[in-house]
Amino acid sequence: MPRPVSIQDDVILRVAREIFLEKGLDATTSEIAAKAGVSHGIIFKRFKTKQGLFQSAMREDSDWGQTIPALLNSSVGRKDVEATLVELGTLFAGKFLLIIPMLMMSWSNRQEDLSPTEATAITGKERATRALQAVKTVAAYLQAENRLGRIRDTDFEVVAQAFIGALWHHAFLQVMLGGGKSEANKQRRYVKRLVKALWSGIAPHAKRARTSENERERAGT
Repeated sequence: MPRPVSIQDDVILRVAREIFLEKGLDATTSEIAAKAGVSHGIIFKRFKTKQGLFQSAMREDSDWGQTIPALLNSSVGRKDVEATLVELGTLFAGKFLLIIPMLMMSWSNRQEDLSPTEATAITGKERATRALQAVKTVAAYLQAENRLGRIRDTDFEVVAQAFIGALWHHAFLQVMLGGGKSEANKQRRYVKRLVKALWSGIAPHAKRARTSENERERAGT
């Protein structure tokens, strides 16, 4: 029996995304509706056209605007910096493995109501804004840890760009060479290696690190 009409849009979009990624625009709205457990008419009532469904399903929306700052803010001065960067990098790498195939699909199937140039300009600007915000968020975290003496002074924005860019490139290679599949343990090992390489350049000087640690211990007594 089909699911009730009250089924949430995110269920339909999740199913549509899976099928579009597998079959591209050769996928039919009928098979999407069947797998989602809704009537074919519901698809068109909510998304008007197949192209509209495709565009909605392949968007890159996420709750990162809240998740990443919350993670970093709760870690400043409390959690080990290296461990925090590994946790953050694992989140980024996993997300990139999901959105890169969607981006590739979107690039190869431009919006019908916009010229390729207009569509590229719009989506490119949105992605650039999100990427810049992610860099600034990570850079702000690093700067906060620097003020506490937990990492040395450096160009935090460059470090953040290098960190996120390396994760993106790694995920891109996984998609292109590995079919988008990456074992969780293997992926985490790469993130740890990346963080270790970055840490060699931002780790605090030993004397300053001990002083900061002593100050925190005194503050806690």
